[in-house]
Amino acid sequence: MRTLIAIGVVLGTWSGAEARANAQTPEDAEEAPPNPELPAAGSGERTEDDDVLSDAAAAGAVALVRALERRLTVWEHGGRRVYVRHCRSARVECRARVVAIARLIAAASWRHEVDPFLVAAMALRESGLNPFAEGSIGERGLVQLHPRGVGARVRFVQSEAYRRRCERRPDACQGEVLEAGARLVSAAIARCGSVREGLGAYNTGVCQITGYSRRVLEERSNLLRLAKQNVTVQAATLVD
Repeated sequence: MRTLIAIGVVLGTWSGAEARANAQTPEDAEEAPPNPELPAAGSGERTEDDDVLSDAAAAGAVALVRALERRLTVWEHGGRRVYVRHCRSARVECRARVVAIARLIAAASWRHEVDPFLVAAMALRESGLNPFAEGSIGERGLVQLHPRGVGARVRFVQSEAYRRRCERRPDACQGEVLEAGARLVSAAIARCGSVREGLGAYNTGVCQITGYSRRVLEERSNLLRLAKQNVTVQAATLVD
């Protein structure tokens, strides 16, 4: 029962946040069906509110795991799945990394009242969901934080030695990266008044609808479809 209540709470929160941003379109209003099969993550003392938060984030993470795993699949047959190159060559098992990242995205999105599928779509557009991708001017992490911008205060962006240690962790130390990205896009959406313009501001610093806005929202719609699929995925659209 608690999980069902949590699912309702989190979907209501995300829907409310998008409505306040005045950015819903028929596609934007889609929601992937959560699945309570993934247990809540957390440790230490927990209050009743913490339980609702964790269960809600976990419910969103299950749908994200389903979508992201399919998105990173280039071939599947007879129970065998082949992932994109950066996932195949990682020092941890690909699905373990997808599960860990989905949990972090869901948790950061919950805290900053952003649709987790939007944050996941940003991560795919920015880095292909490769936590160790590097931009042309040193951007780092799943959402490619600028080393002289928000990334100036993020250890993963600033320390090469730290990044090397993170290679062996399923979550690749992306908690601080996703927290900064979710906080930044949430503030941009609130400032600009719409999701589309907020995405443009996240990318350019100016409230405007850009090609980046459209690409992220297209990716979000694709992830929602993948989350709902019940058929075997033969190939994903992510370039390997």
